[in-house]
Amino acid sequence: MRAFLFALCAWLLTAAPAAADRFSLTYDGVGLGFVPLGGISVDANVSDDDYQIRAHLQSRGLLNLFERTNLTAIATGAIVNGDVRWSSYDLDHRYSRKHRIIAMRVGADGTVNAEITPTYRLWGEPPTSDEQRRRSRDPLSTMVAMSIDVGQTRRCSGSYPTFDGRFHYVMELSGGQIRDFDDAGYEGDVLRCRMAYIAVAGYEQRDAGRRRIPEGEVWFALMPDANFAPVVRIATPMSAGGATIRLASYRRVRVVLEDMP
Repeated sequence: MRAFLFALCAWLLTAAPAAADRFSLTYDGVGLGFVPLGGISVDANVSDDDYQIRAHLQSRGLLNLFERTNLTAIATGAIVNGDVRWSSYDLDHRYSRKHRIIAMRVGADGTVNAEITPTYRLWGEPPTSDEQRRRSRDPLSTMVAMSIDVGQTRRCSGSYPTFDGRFHYVMELSGGQIRDFDDAGYEGDVLRCRMAYIAVAGYEQRDAGRRRIPEGEVWFALMPDANFAPVVRIATPMSAGGATIRLASYRRVRVVLEDMP
């Protein structure tokens, strides 16, 4: 469950031409349709050229009986012709009386340096390779890239290699169904996509549950005046406990950038 909620922190967005967007989003997590699991808040500053996103997850309710979790993640990067190129990722994660800090940076040559405290005792079989790191984005930036692609194409399509400091996996979008949405401050069309999580490297036998996350779905808000699509809902099937992350509040401030003289 922690792995699923962590992945959900990640969902955000990015920019439209000649403008900067600032978002403040909150989400509620529930299990089996009604059991509170936790809350997620996301703050994003996005321009045509770059982005900074901060996501915070705080467990509550039933989840606290099993594993109390407090997680903050921040990602930054550039946006080049719609392509998300991440540069830094920082994670501060407290759970089950443990505390892990991850700091990842992309070098000028594309190499990924990860400083992890405390370091992992096991790195998986096989461990994530340097080449897999190079081809990947961090988890938050992966979700930024998805939101941009959906916003620009209005389609559920794409494969997104991701590295979180230990695990290398691929997120895939497919399907596609447009629906009406009116809740938590957003009213308009949404695109409902199927979402698959494919484990690749960095996993041990004890990570069997993480490797077999069933296909879920994610809903993106299709704004007529933007080339990005914020997430309003994420869900897993009942076979995975029926966990759902749903939009609780939505606020967007759009700043039009004037050309410099």
